[in-house]
Amino acid sequence: MQARTSCTFDLPTARRGPKAKKKATSDSNTPRFSEIPPLRFDGPSTSNSLDLGSSTTQEHWKSTTGIAIDSSLLPHTVAQSSIQPSPEGLKPSALQRWEQLDLFFEYLYPLTPLVHEPSFRDNLAYFVPSNRAPHLEKCADAAFTLITAVCAEAAFLLPKDIFPSGETVADSFLRASRSCLAEYLETDLENPNASSITIRYFHSNCVHASGKPKFSWHIFGEATRLAQVMRLHDELSYDGLYPIEAEMRRRVFWIVYMGDKSAAILNNRPITMHKYSFERGVTAAYPSGIEEESHTPISPNSVRSSEPASPKRQKLILGFNANIRLWGAAADLLLALRVMEDQCRAAGDGGVLTSLSAQQRQIIDPLYISFITSLDDLPSFLKSRSISSAPDSETVESNQFLIQCANLQVSMHCLRMVVVQKFEHLSYLTAGIEQTDLQKTDIVRDALRVMHEVPFWALQVNGEPYVEKLRLIGASLMAIIHRNPTSPIAARARGDFDVLLDVLTRLDSKASDALRNHSSWIL
Repeated sequence: MQARTSCTFDLPTARRGPKAKKKATSDSNTPRFSEIPPLRFDGPSTSNSLDLGSSTTQEHWKSTTGIAIDSSLLPHTVAQSSIQPSPEGLKPSALQRWEQLDLFFEYLYPLTPLVHEPSFRDNLAYFVPSNRAPHLEKCADAAFTLITAVCAEAAFLLPKDIFPSGETVADSFLRASRSCLAEYLETDLENPNASSITIRYFHSNCVHASGKPKFSWHIFGEATRLAQVMRLHDELSYDGLYPIEAEMRRRVFWIVYMGDKSAAILNNRPITMHKYSFERGVTAAYPSGIEEESHTPISPNSVRSSEPASPKRQKLILGFNANIRLWGAAADLLLALRVMEDQCRAAGDGGVLTSLSAQQRQIIDPLYISFITSLDDLPSFLKSRSISSAPDSETVESNQFLIQCANLQVSMHCLRMVVVQKFEHLSYLTAGIEQTDLQKTDIVRDALRVMHEVPFWALQVNGEPYVEKLRLIGASLMAIIHRNPTSPIAARARGDFDVLLDVLTRLDSKASDALRNHSSWIL
């Protein structure tokens, strides 16, 4: 101060807070996640551990991922660098044994048509040498995750008679798929596409089949939330997408929508997706089967398929859409009844709906008719009466229709049982409880007739949800037996229960012990 000089500060001013991190520079030859079709996002990848380029070599992909993958799953062009087996001791990898993939498309695709086969096999050729030109439609990690998820689905769900070695490779495929997904999880959640939901749906199915229903429900919840955040309920969300991606998104949305209803009815889970969940309801159109138009491009740099279109696949979409209508109609009816029960509770009537007013019947009648007639327009090859009249010669196409028919028909009878139970105290369908019990036994016999008409493997392929439907029917029979111990109705119910118990025993469900012994079976 005595020198009479002013203090000056020559350092540049800076903002308070932690220093900003420098953005990592990317290789100009490596495309951003947003540039990989069919995604439509502008931001860069949030994962720095992935090489997202489709030109990545197999060896480089293996060396840059920190995935704990069983070497038996990898083709030797990838695995040799790490395990170096002797040439004379080489055995084909689990992925190179195409058996489980072919079996998936033959037996499981009719129920879960969530994979575009031409591009799927192009992606597979990237990992497994074949006479097919490799072409990745997505990053290598995402492609590998989907491939191993499909293999796991086949290994867990197909019966031993169809896929004898499934049990020996199931856990390895599931671990590999979930481990690979974990490597790019954040990127996938921020930039989801149809495969993001498909992968989680398959993981949920596999975990459910292994006897872990709560863990399965958690994984299914991830698929549900992705469908919600992608706004797949809104038809406008499909604008600007390439046709195949749009088709796959429709399928994954509707299968999650159906799975949500199935879990609510069969496992007493809360409904998380219904028309009241969204401000403008559900406007998404049903799948169209456009996937099977052989020259439809998947993305801007897509390799156009030279394979002929498959009319049978479009027929399978008819059965898939019929399943959507069935579960949607049942959910609408049961939700309307729940609203009426809530109104009754709010009015101070004890919350027990004992009868329907004329105004309530005007609401329920069209919903019930819509549900009970939801399968009336099925094509002949999906109607149960066509099963017994089908020719003895089996083809892939006829087997696929059998699988869909078994699923649709038993689902209908299971849902009829649920609806009748909801109505039994309302005198809506019958005048008394005995008449209601008699009607229930008729429903059981309709379901048993379908199960006897189709081959047993068609029941097995339908998986754990099928077992849960049969358990619901069995619980209804037990209630009839306890309520009418000396009535001829009880004798009928006991006979049908013995038959049903035999079917359940033969299905040998791994998840049976984890399922509830008693349930209200309501939404």
